[in-house]
Amino acid sequence: MGSAMKILKGLILILLLNTTSTHAQYTSPIAAGVDVGTGIGSNSWAPSIMYHEELGPQRLPWLRLGLGFRAWGYYGGRDNLSTERIAGVKDYLEYRDVSVNGISFLAGVSVSFWKLDFGVNTDLLGFTYGSKRHGYYEKPIPDPDGTGKPHYDQWLAGKPTMFNALPLALRRNTGQSEAFVRFRAGRKVGVKLGYTYGRLTYTTKKIDGFNVYLDNSQRHVSKTYGLPYVALAFALED
Repeated sequence: MGSAMKILKGLILILLLNTTSTHAQYTSPIAAGVDVGTGIGSNSWAPSIMYHEELGPQRLPWLRLGLGFRAWGYYGGRDNLSTERIAGVKDYLEYRDVSVNGISFLAGVSVSFWKLDFGVNTDLLGFTYGSKRHGYYEKPIPDPDGTGKPHYDQWLAGKPTMFNALPLALRRNTGQSEAFVRFRAGRKVGVKLGYTYGRLTYTTKKIDGFNVYLDNSQRHVSKTYGLPYVALAFALED
């Protein structure tokens, strides 16, 4: 997964650079569409609806730069979410299940060949919400000076982060990125296959008005996930 993420991050960087350099150029007509599908894993799934618009430089009609919105969710079973690694220490909260719903503003880049579109997209800004969950803070080797000492071996309440930015790069955020190939089976309908890479972050809730910290003064725990993805693609304009 590490090498795939390096490639995805590189493509996103190219997207941002191209968006800046081609903004003032003549463009080809806007293409718009809606993708409806889901990512599927062994004990999790991630449904989504994405509206997207793409346009391209007139001299490079096969290159398309896009913006859009994604309404999505992630629902999983038992899982561990961890703190940032600081001085070699990484704490975990174990959840019986996790879930989050979100609405995101995204950017993407794709290239077209025949009836195929190859592309990537990533959330830029987003709003997420979800039910309060309790994670078990197990500490096999207690730290006598740890900031989380009062909460060792307890169930701690937390909720997904609410406002998020660049979750592909920033750990304390929640959101999704995607690599895909879209096959235009007809003028208005196609099939989209891809890979969804997401990040889920929870923040511990206050107790009696005081922040709840794990060791190293951490309040955020997170995980990344990757799921194969399939969707129906509907063209709205071309």
